[in-house]
Amino acid sequence: MKKYFTNAEGNFSYWKLIRNILVLLVLVTAAVAGKAVNDINETLNNVSQDVEIKSIRQTKVDIAEGDPINVLLIGTDGSVERTENNGDVNRSDTLILVSLNPQTKSTKLLSIPRDAMTLIDGVETPDKINHAYAYGGAQLTIETVQDFLDVPIDYYAVINMDGLTELIDEIGGIEVTSPLTFEYRGTGFVEGETREVNGLKAMNFARMRYDDPEGEVGRQNRQKIVIKAVIDKVLSLDTLTTYPEILKVVASNVQTNVDLTNAVSIAQDYIPALENISSISFESLEDMYLDEIFYFYIPLNSRVKVANEIRQHSGLAPIGFADLIDPIGENGSNATKTLSIVLNQYPSGLTSEQLAELQSSQDSLQSIRENEYNTVPVAPTYPESSYVPPTSSVPEVPNPEPSQPVEPVEPIEPIEPPVESEVPNLPEPPVEPEVPQVPSESVTPPTAPEANTAPPATE
Repeated sequence: MKKYFTNAEGNFSYWKLIRNILVLLVLVTAAVAGKAVNDINETLNNVSQDVEIKSIRQTKVDIAEGDPINVLLIGTDGSVERTENNGDVNRSDTLILVSLNPQTKSTKLLSIPRDAMTLIDGVETPDKINHAYAYGGAQLTIETVQDFLDVPIDYYAVINMDGLTELIDEIGGIEVTSPLTFEYRGTGFVEGETREVNGLKAMNFARMRYDDPEGEVGRQNRQKIVIKAVIDKVLSLDTLTTYPEILKVVASNVQTNVDLTNAVSIAQDYIPALENISSISFESLEDMYLDEIFYFYIPLNSRVKVANEIRQHSGLAPIGFADLIDPIGENGSNATKTLSIVLNQYPSGLTSEQLAELQSSQDSLQSIRENEYNTVPVAPTYPESSYVPPTSSVPEVPNPEPSQPVEPVEPIEPIEPPVESEVPNLPEPPVEPEVPQVPSESVTPPTAPEANTAPPATE
């Protein structure tokens, strides 16, 4: 034993002691690190999901070179293991796009509203963007978000929201500062007050929606507060003592396409980017009802602005309006736009060519709207001065059959009064009684007796 602490002359050597202690520390660290690497590798094998992402990049990112990357976090409302055979279909409750740039040491977070209207491949009509996960899992969700913003997604992670609750508990809770005063499911928060919360209370803080004056936008902001607090807490912890519990939670609640090599590179080279996290959001969200279903309609100008901010952060060239598809435009379905939505699509700061292109597109949309409501065909009208009746260049062919003479029309005689028989029946006057008449010849009028004439003698 003495030889490990003495020199060749047999004298005690401090340098040899220090050297041996350092070697021992390196061996212990290597053993722990080796176990950690094995544990991480085993965890990644359990959570790895073979999903083929349709890349829209011209050149593939190189993590070893520190290229900026975009990661889509998909928070589901159920287990990450989809069980459609049992009739269970999950939807994405949260969609957060994380853009990491180790060169500028910055990270940008974008929350995409789950009710945002978009087009989903294989679905005939516009639908909510969070339904893409129910239709086709992580792969269709990634493709839908890429088409929605024309922003490449390099990696993804599907996180069970219940698992995030467990993760927060494993790291000892987080601190959040509430932007407003509210109470949700028995948990109260005061505006401007910073408090430490466990996993359940953190989820109550992030999920409240209807009591927030900003609605879905406020909910997204609180979700990003929770995500940032989790990242800050994980970075501040002693990794060697906490990683087993964290890996256990990750293994049962996360699915991703990050392999071991990329995970180690991201942990080494991309952590500095997490020191400067900023949030971006869509400037305009239009409330819209289609077939009595609520949607958030995000105008093209809001989508283009957000997309270009992420593309610039990712080292990509900006895009224009023609690079995005309007879900309710002429390239989408037969649904029509309201006047407010049409007007909100005229942003400021555009060139005259861009405005002309946008004006032409909106004129086409307006024509579609008018045609849908005016279904009765209308005959064309011409100015009186410019109308010329059509003339036939073919000579008129005489009729071979002789025409019949037309009898002259007699003048209309005046209407005669009706004859007696045609007089309407009226009540007859009463019949007077007849007076008997004396015949003129057979009746002799009586004569008066003569005066002083004696009566005839009697025998």
